Amino acid sequence: MIRSALIALMLATGTPLMHTGAAACAGAADFDGDGVDDVAVGDPFADDQKGSVSVLSGDKVVPVTVPDLARGDAFGWSVRLAKVDADACADLVIGAPYADVDGTEDAGAAYVVYGGGATPPQRLTAAQPQRFAHFGWSLAARGDLLAISAPYEDEGRLPDVGAIYVRQGTGQLRRISQESDDVRGNSEVGDQFGWSMAFGPKNELVVGVPYENDDGAGRQVETGKIDSGSVVFIDDVLAPKITSFKLDSPTDVSGDRFGYSVVYGEGSGYAVSSPGPGYVQLLDPGRKPTRRVTQGGKQAFGFSMAASADGRLAIGAPYGGGVRVVSWKNAAEDRQLATGDGLSGWSVAFSGNKLFVGQPDARPYGKVAVAGRNAETLQPIQPTKGADFGVSLSG
Repeated sequence: MIRSALIALMLATGTPLMHTGAAACAGAADFDGDGVDDVAVGDPFADDQKGSVSVLSGDKVVPVTVPDLARGDAFGWSVRLAKVDADACADLVIGAPYADVDGTEDAGAAYVVYGGGATPPQRLTAAQPQRFAHFGWSLAARGDLLAISAPYEDEGRLPDVGAIYVRQGTGQLRRISQESDDVRGNSEVGDQFGWSMAFGPKNELVVGVPYENDDGAGRQVETGKIDSGSVVFIDDVLAPKITSFKLDSPTDVSGDRFGYSVVYGEGSGYAVSSPGPGYVQLLDPGRKPTRRVTQGGKQAFGFSMAASADGRLAIGAPYGGGVRVVSWKNAAEDRQLATGDGLSGWSVAFSGNKLFVGQPDARPYGKVAVAGRNAETLQPIQPTKGADFGVSLSG
């Protein structure tokens, strides 16, 4: 079951994965070299709470291993398929935000597991690890551009303001926060900049700041609209001089948590969620707000989101609302999938024409349900061993 610490935030061990070699890989999501797109699944409480990650490869659930994990690392809290190096295989980036780093408790780490099997896994950490920073909390990737967040990182005496780290290919990590020159907003206690992230076109990064207060200019604490939230659009995370744009909660209501989840759909636009009141704000490619999608009840509508290549958006509402699939362009195409068990919609991901839905509380070890392009029902995939299979997904 999902552990109580995770609920409070509201928010398979086996033989190592063997690759057939980089030459056999085909497509941006083929990690294991079988010529078929893969989906990564995280189970951060498995294996005596070290955490585990598996790849769904066809009808197989294949474990992915890295050395020297410790109890409580939460390996698999976040997962992202990426193209870190230049070979033909997809690579896998995995967050372990509760890992200790050189004795620093819960500083967090991320692992790059290279597809093709020729290069050993690489462990990434912040240059100056901080206690309870939770580096690796969320991940974003576009081509060989990678972003890793540490939303509980402190800035001087300001706790939990958050920061993100970006790198291209195998280069060095660059730290960006709301204290960086020309990043809109400013670091305030508990903002958690980087709670969610998504790459937009080119080198743009959208950063969710769902616990930011709308409190006017300057630095305040516990004033204004508490946890109304915002998103920051960083135009080019690799540019020597950063430019950015900030979008506050459109309703300006305490508890909105606008920016809890963010996604970008190529050619379609952006989606930003507010799971507290239960809405998702759609924006066009020019960042102009268009349609607002709502769902009643305390179902955490917008807890997770994923965009498909053909202009669809999957929205998870794991506390009873299941998954809704909407269109950026045509509201008549919206549909609701049958609600599954086990916090259905805690995570969602598209791979090709299929939608994958995480159900980490499903008995006995969690599961992932799969739906085809026009399917009304979901087919389950379950591991033979685990704890909360389906906490995180990436296709």
